[in-house]
Amino acid sequence: MKTNDRVQEQKISKDDIAISAIFGKIKTNIDFSFDEPKPLCIMITSTFPNEGKTTISANTAAAMAASGKKTILIDADLRNASVHMLFNFMNARGLNEVITQNADWRELLIKTNIPNLSILTAGRKPMNSTKFVGSQRFRAFLNEVRAEYDYVVIDTPPVLLIPDSQIMSPLVDGVVLVINSGKTPAKAVKNAMTTLKRANANIIGTVMNNVKKGDNGYGYGYRYGYGYGYGENKKNMQPVAGSSVPHKKNL
Repeated sequence: MKTNDRVQEQKISKDDIAISAIFGKIKTNIDFSFDEPKPLCIMITSTFPNEGKTTISANTAAAMAASGKKTILIDADLRNASVHMLFNFMNARGLNEVITQNADWRELLIKTNIPNLSILTAGRKPMNSTKFVGSQRFRAFLNEVRAEYDYVVIDTPPVLLIPDSQIMSPLVDGVVLVINSGKTPAKAVKNAMTTLKRANANIIGTVMNNVKKGDNGYGYGYRYGYGYGYGENKKNMQPVAGSSVPHKKNL
């Protein structure tokens, strides 16, 4: 499969600029979680489905690419892939084919219209995603990608849904947990944190999603450590005007 060079031309609004600034701040906070600048592999997950983790993964990756750094966004939510939908691409072949068929991941990359940003879709749904992400081939693939990119952003399944994220968490430099403000039960967040810590995950922060506009004006918030606030509806996903940076109507 050849690299996809699809580009969308749309107008940029004030809301787009505001959203870009928010995710630029999240990117900066991620950088500041480490003592010195270095290539980073970051995993973004959530407690339950529909908390906005895929939208946040994509926008954070876009912010990293916008800083001039070579960035790749990997869809490792193999049972519920949606990164390709945000960018309006097909999900024909991707991560699954890299691991199960030993396909060359470089040939399966999709080039977005955002400079420096490429994505690797999930590909076909595997029969056993947990065994998939725990394989030596997956580890080898991740090492190859990390050697070629300044930022690697991995969208992973919800922590309390299946063990995939727990298995992947020790393989990355840092984990960001997305929480739907006001809807995600505090007990569930604690359980997710505990589950990740048992896997020796480096939890670098949380993103509070669907924050009331009175709180910060835009609907996103970033904090270090433990945040407490359920629900990513695919039909509500759409690209933000002005780029392929994904956005969600109800955020």
